[in-house]
Amino acid sequence: MRVLPQNPHVVRRARHLFVIRQAHCVKVVLWSLGLSLWSPFAHSACIPSGDQNRINRALEQGGAGAKAVLCPRAEFRLTGTVRFTANNQEIYTEGLPTDDTRARLVITGRNLTGAVDGLHKSGVKLRNVIIDGGRSRLGYRSGEGTEDREALITIGGTASGQVVEYVKAFDTRSWSILQIAEGDTAEGSAEACTGAQIRHNALGPAGEANGTWADGISLGCRNSTVSDNVITDTTDGAIVIFGAPGSLITRNHIRAVSRTGLIGIAMADYNPYHGNYTGTRVTDNTIEAVSAPIRVAMPMGPWTWFCARDSSHWPSPDWTGWPNRGGVVTNNILLGDYMGYGFAVDGVENWTVTGNVDRAKHVGTPGRPGCEADELPAAPRGFQKHGRHAQGTFQREFEEAYLEPANGLTD
Repeated sequence: MRVLPQNPHVVRRARHLFVIRQAHCVKVVLWSLGLSLWSPFAHSACIPSGDQNRINRALEQGGAGAKAVLCPRAEFRLTGTVRFTANNQEIYTEGLPTDDTRARLVITGRNLTGAVDGLHKSGVKLRNVIIDGGRSRLGYRSGEGTEDREALITIGGTASGQVVEYVKAFDTRSWSILQIAEGDTAEGSAEACTGAQIRHNALGPAGEANGTWADGISLGCRNSTVSDNVITDTTDGAIVIFGAPGSLITRNHIRAVSRTGLIGIAMADYNPYHGNYTGTRVTDNTIEAVSAPIRVAMPMGPWTWFCARDSSHWPSPDWTGWPNRGGVVTNNILLGDYMGYGFAVDGVENWTVTGNVDRAKHVGTPGRPGCEADELPAAPRGFQKHGRHAQGTFQREFEEAYLEPANGLTD
């Protein structure tokens, strides 16, 4: 049989079609496995379901800069804490989803309260995961042992540039969902926490109204930004600021839907910075008592929450030497029919409160005597400050009121 000469253009086209068909077959196989040619998993495997050891092993073996990439929909049942072990490490779900396909870290250990620990590790990032603290299944832990005292997520300490973003976290068994610890509070210390970024997280519920309250965010780290978070049904403070000089708290939405919250955003604590709130700005936040009470939307100054003679919270019986100072509160809004006190000021100096809006209905009755036993605190209103105990610049809506303390409202 005669063999005809091959047309080179036909040969090239046949080979091209073969390559296309071959690539199409690969795509079909990958698609059937839930993958794609451009998926990172097609090149390096993400971490599938397991326990904390799988994540910790990836961090320990990878060293500084290691990335523990978790598979979408994976579930990690934690009997111990996931711990960052070096600077600039990351934990996140592959593809950075923001929905319920994020990997889940679920506390199952009987005595465990801390799911993730990033203390003293600069540049670490926790991103795009869901964390279930397990209180509804395992109960509250009051702090009898080492594992019992940790917040659900703990970062900060001697560290800088840490990030927590697009995390959904709820049901902490201890006192807070997310703690950003202060480190050394001395001005200019190389061992201080600085520059944390807490953004786009969904936090809560947390705690119960039976005395086992819990915060949403507990911020002590200097020069940090807490922004664009939605915090729902936290029973202590949604955001509690422990001085954190130089920090910006902005565009957060705090909501009480089914659990009573004690505080929206707190600027009451004197320690650990000895009243220094210089450069701490709280601006453009929304605090909403949707269908459950918030007792005090924004307490400012220690005497809104503590009595001066209570030595556990106050360094001297002479309050006039120990006000909080330097804070700025602007352009925040209060909403809802179940708000207690609004913007309450008692125990500050060099303080600024301007441009805020109150559209809430204020409810509740002072249920116990104030710090002066013969006088009850005033009934709650939107803007209240206590005379000489409030020094600074305040918008004209403020009324004079006795507020010492404002934490005893009843329905």
